[in-house]
Amino acid sequence: MKRMMIITALGFTTAIGAALAAKTAVASDPLPMPRPAAEQVAAGTATGIETRMILVSAIDPAASRATGYGVDETTRITFPVYFADGRTGPSAEAQMALRALAEEITYRGLTNITVMPSAAAMSADYETQAAAERRAAAVATALMENGVPERWIAVQPGLASDV
Repeated sequence: MKRMMIITALGFTTAIGAALAAKTAVASDPLPMPRPAAEQVAAGTATGIETRMILVSAIDPAASRATGYGVDETTRITFPVYFADGRTGPSAEAQMALRALAEEITYRGLTNITVMPSAAAMSADYETQAAAERRAAAVATALMENGVPERWIAVQPGLASDV
């Protein structure tokens, strides 16, 4: 009986060790392909969907807040809006999504609405940055056309960001 318990204990130890090794191997695997080269990301020349994404973020006043050290640590709700390659205006599908987003903002009373390009777009070349600013302005305009008051929306950066 004692021998059976030792063998069982060794079996569990081996199983746990194998599971931990498998978890370590999975955690250390690189990101799946295709991915931009590190040099492209560092140089700001990475292209793709991340450079055509506009983020609309807001704060839900009904959500719980955790204040600490004098800083209001409210959680921002973020809605990504994607554009087709080469387009700076929203497609019909994006217009429908923006209409739903505007309804969500006004119905829930979301505050501090911020419309901004992704970090990848703003670290890219000048043409990509200019297109990202036009996309952000188009998203803000679509939100206003669907009932969100202009005074609720902050666009970052503005179209005159180079001034």
